[in-house]
Amino acid sequence: MSRRTASSKKIRVGSLWRPLALTRRCFASAVAVLALAGCNGGIVDRHALTNDSSTLDSIACEGAIVANGVARGRTTVYFAREQAEELMNQAANFADALARRPTAAGLETRVRAKAKYAAELATLLRRLHDHPGDRATGATLERALDKAGRCP
Repeated sequence: MSRRTASSKKIRVGSLWRPLALTRRCFASAVAVLALAGCNGGIVDRHALTNDSSTLDSIACEGAIVANGVARGRTTVYFAREQAEELMNQAANFADALARRPTAAGLETRVRAKAKYAAELATLLRRLHDHPGDRATGATLERALDKAGRCP
């Protein structure tokens, strides 16, 4: 009997640690995303512009995946809405940051063009957020986001 009690305690303790570990990983991921995407300071140089462009393309491709799930009816309305909102917020933050931040010499036109691109992504993702159960809208947005992000 003492063995069962001991092993059941281990299971209980282990099961309590799993949610805590998951929470820590989610928190660490959120901090990393905020550190990469939420920084509105500093001058946008070529390296930052390349990184931001890459991130925006990734946002578009992830949005295309969510839209594909909507178009095929393979995702829940709740998941599609929440994921689209998260991606939309990221794109909108990039649009705001790239529209306001100072740029290195000769890059202002390219940086402001990326700000416009990020705003367009946010608009597409807003439509997905607003119509998370509409298969036709999902198919249309999948094509638009796939094209925008040049997804593989």
